[in-house]
Amino acid sequence: RRHTAGASHRMQWLPWQRTRERGKDPRGRSRWVPDRALDRSIERTDAVASRPRPRPQRSARSDLLKQTLQDLLKEAGQERVVRFWGELSDGERRALCDQVESLKLGEVRGYLDAARERALRGEGQGAPEPVGADQVCSRSALSADKREEYVAEGLGLIAEGKVGVVLMAGGQGTRLGTKLPKGCVDLGLSDSRTLFRVQAERISRLQSLAASAKFGEGAEVRNPVMWYIMLSDAMRAHTERYFRENSYFGLNESQVRMFNQGKLPCVTEQGEVLLESRGKVAEAPDGNGGIYEALLVSGCLQSMRERGVEYVDCYCVDNLLAKIADPLLVGYCSKFGADLGCRTLAKSSPNERVGVFVKSGGGGVG
Repeated sequence: RRHTAGASHRMQWLPWQRTRERGKDPRGRSRWVPDRALDRSIERTDAVASRPRPRPQRSARSDLLKQTLQDLLKEAGQERVVRFWGELSDGERRALCDQVESLKLGEVRGYLDAARERALRGEGQGAPEPVGADQVCSRSALSADKREEYVAEGLGLIAEGKVGVVLMAGGQGTRLGTKLPKGCVDLGLSDSRTLFRVQAERISRLQSLAASAKFGEGAEVRNPVMWYIMLSDAMRAHTERYFRENSYFGLNESQVRMFNQGKLPCVTEQGEVLLESRGKVAEAPDGNGGIYEALLVSGCLQSMRERGVEYVDCYCVDNLLAKIADPLLVGYCSKFGADLGCRTLAKSSPNERVGVFVKSGGGGVG
């Protein structure tokens, strides 16, 4: 049997010959036999396949493209990115140029240089200072009247549509043994709930409670809580499909807005950009810290302005116990005019291995 790509539809099913000219095989066997025209095409195909791939031809346009790319890379100190330029096709060269222009490699170099300078100055290496008591408000220390005051303030802001929710959900559930987005993972509850479903139901219940508190018992929701969900490129399509298939878990489609987090090039410890292939820079999501730029470039900040959102509650998708847009916290921050408020739990003991808030070098809290 002879093989060649794309030629199987031209094969003829013929019986074996008793002799080389005619007749039957005594054992009754049969086989695939190519016709003569196909045989000739196989020889031509083999001849073409054995020839070396021609190198891309240089042109004035290609040289100009390379010069433009080299100028960008030289400014960022990353000239080695084009070391395989001569082996790329015109399309691969154009794609590489477009990618480099979008990555802002000069900014990446600035991040690395700033990090090295901080390390040389010894910043962040001293013992952290605890947050002062004047910067912390314990829920248990509030009187019942104060708690009711803050909750009423928070519910009023939610009912007026002034509170939005930002969810960081770009991660994949690899630690949970699945390639699904974390928010789509079944929690193992009796009704097969997922993180996305639980959080959507909490938002739905919260806006109903706020409407009743503001406009009277049983009042309809006049201003749905906007839910902004940050995703990675890899998780975006599956998450959108999951929400559509589940009718957005009772929420209005218009109040759920998904957007992509940014990317950064992968670099060595020396700051040299790594390549995924000869014509493509390796990239990775820029993490939760990239949410500010992602909100801006995606148009979500503009959406918030247009809808009158003044307060935003931000949390991570795998925080099942998060009190989304907690009216107490929202009301407390509003009353004090705080730019930022963070929720935390007191440690059960000094040795409990959990993260804590401490003073940063600039005088803030982190």
